[in-house]
Amino acid sequence: MSQATASRRVNAIGTLQIVIIVLVVITALIHLQRGIALSAGGPPGGGGPGGGQGGPPPGGGGGPGRGGFNIMAMLPIPLPMLFLLNGIGYLVLVTALYLPQLRQYQPIVRWLLIAFTALTVIMYFAITGLRFNPVGMFTKAVEIVLIILLLVDGRRAAAMSG
Repeated sequence: MSQATASRRVNAIGTLQIVIIVLVVITALIHLQRGIALSAGGPPGGGGPGGGQGGPPPGGGGGPGRGGFNIMAMLPIPLPMLFLLNGIGYLVLVTALYLPQLRQYQPIVRWLLIAFTALTVIMYFAITGLRFNPVGMFTKAVEIVLIILLLVDGRRAAAMSG
């Protein structure tokens, strides 16, 4: 196989990459929506008027949580801003992952996106505990599938280039 054919194959956006992009956009949009809703004073659960009230304010307000430990008080910036930054981070990383000009950094960006996604999942459970939230659980499922597909994509890219 010629160098040009190999290069095109490594750079091609196929079904796997499209699915990865779609999953990133889904989780980014959910995080952006949550950040906007919380910034506007909406409840963390995103329910209708009056829904989800009664808990500690997001972003560090209130006393210690259940069991005397409140991770919300340790957050460096308010929760709405973290949601917004998380959504933006996803979009920046997926753009960098498949941007042809950054192709040489693709393995590094892929690992950054995997780490970013894993940290998002871990922080979700650290912040919410094990309280059930359908949108949160859906988003975490999307993110876990995203991690798996990124690993598959990385393995395929390594096999094709080496």
